[in-house]
Amino acid sequence: MTTKEKRLLRFALIIFIGIVLPFQLAPKAYNYYRNYRQSIDSLHRDIELYKKLGKQAELWETESQRALQEHDKINAGLLEGKNRQLVGLKMESLVKEIAQQAGIKFKTLDPADTSYSTGEWVLVIQTMKFEASSETLIAFLKALQNTKENLVVSTLDLRSSRNKLSGMIKITGFSRVPPPSDEE
Repeated sequence: MTTKEKRLLRFALIIFIGIVLPFQLAPKAYNYYRNYRQSIDSLHRDIELYKKLGKQAELWETESQRALQEHDKINAGLLEGKNRQLVGLKMESLVKEIAQQAGIKFKTLDPADTSYSTGEWVLVIQTMKFEASSETLIAFLKALQNTKENLVVSTLDLRSSRNKLSGMIKITGFSRVPPPSDEE
C-alpha cells in the first residue's frame, strides 16, 4: 500500500469516525435499542394487563353464575299461568290445598285479586277467612313458607274464642304474564 493510499484510508477513517459514526450510525443504533426496550416494556405491561383481565374474567364468570342462579330461583318462585285468570286460579287452588293439608277450615275463599300489575309482572292477592287451632295455623303458615312459589302473608287478622282462632289472611304472590296481544 502506498503512502497516498494510507493517507486516503486515514482520511476516510477520520470522516467515518468523526461524521458517520456519531451522526448516522449512533442515532440509528440508539433508536433501535430504545424501540427494542419500549417493545419489551409494552409486552410486560400487556402481560400484566392480560393477567388482571384473566382474574377479572374469573370473577365475572362467578358473578354471572351467581346471577343466573338467582334468576332461576326467582323464576322458580313465580306462580304459573299464561294469563291473569289462570294465575289467580293457580293461587286459589294452591292456598286451598295448603289449608286443607294443614287442617284449616276456611269459611270463605275470595277469588284471587290480579288487578295489580306493571307490564308483565302481576301481583296476586288471595284473601281467605278461616277457623283453626293454633297448631293448625302454625302448620299452615309453615307450609306457606315452604312452598316452591314465593308466597308472603301480607295481612293476618286473628280473633280467639274458646281455643279456636278465627280470622282473615291475605297471601301475596307474583307472576310474570305476557301482556295481552292486540289480536285477542
